[in-house]
Amino acid sequence: MFGPGSLLYESYGDRRGYLVAPVEGLLQLMYPALGRGVEQHSAFYSEPLQRLLRSVPQIQGIIFDGTAAAETAHRVRDFHRDIKGQMPDGSHYHALNPETYFWAHATFLDAAFRVTDLYFARPCSPEQKAALYREGVQWWQMYGLSDRVVPPTYQDFCEYWNHMLHNVIEPTPAARELVRFFRSPETMPQPWVPNLLWRLGSPAMSQAWLRVGVGALPPVVREMFDIPWTRANQAAFDIFRKTIAYTWPVLPYRLRVMPRARAAYRRDGRLGLETARRLAVTPTTTNPPAA
Repeated sequence: MFGPGSLLYESYGDRRGYLVAPVEGLLQLMYPALGRGVEQHSAFYSEPLQRLLRSVPQIQGIIFDGTAAAETAHRVRDFHRDIKGQMPDGSHYHALNPETYFWAHATFLDAAFRVTDLYFARPCSPEQKAALYREGVQWWQMYGLSDRVVPPTYQDFCEYWNHMLHNVIEPTPAARELVRFFRSPETMPQPWVPNLLWRLGSPAMSQAWLRVGVGALPPVVREMFDIPWTRANQAAFDIFRKTIAYTWPVLPYRLRVMPRARAAYRRDGRLGLETARRLAVTPTTTNPPAA
């Protein structure tokens, strides 16, 4: 299990992760089998944001639930046992296929790298990313699925990631629908938000996506969806992300840290995130925790 001293435990509860969550959600949906499963087994089309908000705390529990983390991992895995069906070409998919499930896991690891690259005052060093990835492998092993699909090192993971971006993922129907949702959210009212509030707030959400979410996308994904991105867009995005990086540490603790992480830090008798701040500025030789 993970605990004080592990890099995931020290950093993954930072709310800045939500700034890249739409990116990782879109990347998940672009894997054909995963996108198909969401199409056929989820209320995604009527509540994509709810799906995100429900999923993240459960996933975080594997890092922050202490002695209950293994149970949380098995519960998350078992949520997916019945997600299976047929692809348009007649082949079959299953959410627990190791290649499919690892792609979803890979996006959660990418979130740890992407958020520090974009929204921390200093990005993680290659050594820190390698240490984070080693812990990510331990995290994967807690699901009890095959290791055969797991790149052995961080460098291997980077090669795997680039291969997936350029050769495997595609604008699936589910992914296109998510992009449409962010471009025109007023056309997809959410049942958990009052209609008037949604109509008033959805244009601002759309603009936030077009200026912040799109900036965090890999360029190849922007090209797949024909999303324009100019030098002026990039300059504005750089100002935004640097502002977040340098002002975030002065925000109140409860605003900066997600509830599951705060509960873990209370349980372990500490305030938390002290090491997370050091993570952004100093190299580390932290070893991964035992699974």
